[in-house]
Amino acid sequence: MGICLNRLTYKSLDDDTILSARIPVIKLMDVHLSKESRTVQPRSSTTSRGSISTMSRGSVRSDPFTEDTSSISARSDTSVDSFVFDPSVGVIRPDLYPRKDAVLQQSSLDQCQGRLHIRLKYDFRTSDVVIHLIEAQELCLPESREAEVSFGDPYVRICMSPEVDERIRQSSVKRKTCNPFFNEYFKFPVTFDDVRDKQIVFLIYDYDKFSRHKCIGEVQVDLGKIDVSNSVEMWCDIQKYQKFTGESGDLLLSLGYLPAAERLTIVLMKAKDLKLTGDPYIRVALIVDGKKIKRKKTSVKKGTTAPVWNEALSFNVPAEVLPKVNLEITVIDHDLIVGKCVLGSSREGHEGKHWNEMLTNPHKSMAMWQALHRQ
Repeated sequence: MGICLNRLTYKSLDDDTILSARIPVIKLMDVHLSKESRTVQPRSSTTSRGSISTMSRGSVRSDPFTEDTSSISARSDTSVDSFVFDPSVGVIRPDLYPRKDAVLQQSSLDQCQGRLHIRLKYDFRTSDVVIHLIEAQELCLPESREAEVSFGDPYVRICMSPEVDERIRQSSVKRKTCNPFFNEYFKFPVTFDDVRDKQIVFLIYDYDKFSRHKCIGEVQVDLGKIDVSNSVEMWCDIQKYQKFTGESGDLLLSLGYLPAAERLTIVLMKAKDLKLTGDPYIRVALIVDGKKIKRKKTSVKKGTTAPVWNEALSFNVPAEVLPKVNLEITVIDHDLIVGKCVLGSSREGHEGKHWNEMLTNPHKSMAMWQALHRQ
């Protein structure tokens, strides 16, 4: 009996103990859960003022630090990558440092006929000398025009000497002005090694519809004295055109004399390296004892600097008069004398040699190149 009661008591106590033990466990779990919720709640909750202020302070302190750190690391990574892998670092780029045009003044001691504004540059891509004809200022009109009007119709012709092709470069005509603005471009094909041996000649004309165009003046630019590898801007005084100043090309011609017919024949074949700009022709004068007896001329060759005539001009000359004869051959472009040569027994050098060969070889045509002079 005792044993049974003891077992019952133990059993009851066991139940109570179990029940009592379960209750605290539940409470402990609640407490633990509540503590966990309190611990987690300030981090996630946004409803309490304290949490907002804490988050705001934390965000103010922590966010900039995080952003700065990330940006610094990003910048350092970028700079390192560019330094290691970018091949353009340390390379000088001339296109980022454009050079200003050099402005040159080409002045004349003589009275100038105005001023010409140009720009020169060599184009290495196309192997051309590029001429930018900008403007002219204060042009002096020919005397024939000044009496009628106070303005003209100027235009400019451009040539290169020695010549590089047969093309004629000419600007448009600017009506009724002494200060024309052109803004036109022209090119001459020439290798850079040959540029220094070239000269550019600008001839400024006054257009006249009813008569020959009058030459206002000229500008000569020696490319051997300037550096056109970079753009060069120039203001040049326009000089009065000098009809006889120096060498001006070569002329191929032949001479022949028929004693039986008493006929002197000159065949004008072609010319080269002429310092002209357009429409040349040749005038031949027969001179006896210093007097011009007769004149003849060839046809005009339009738009060429290397004209070919192949024209024969004949003069009746008695044999006894022949030792007193000279032939004056003049190349003319519009009203400008490009150059001339004089053949005769009284001449020296190449001109006299050509004449004497004709005399010693009758019935034959003796061909020879003659240099043209402005003298």
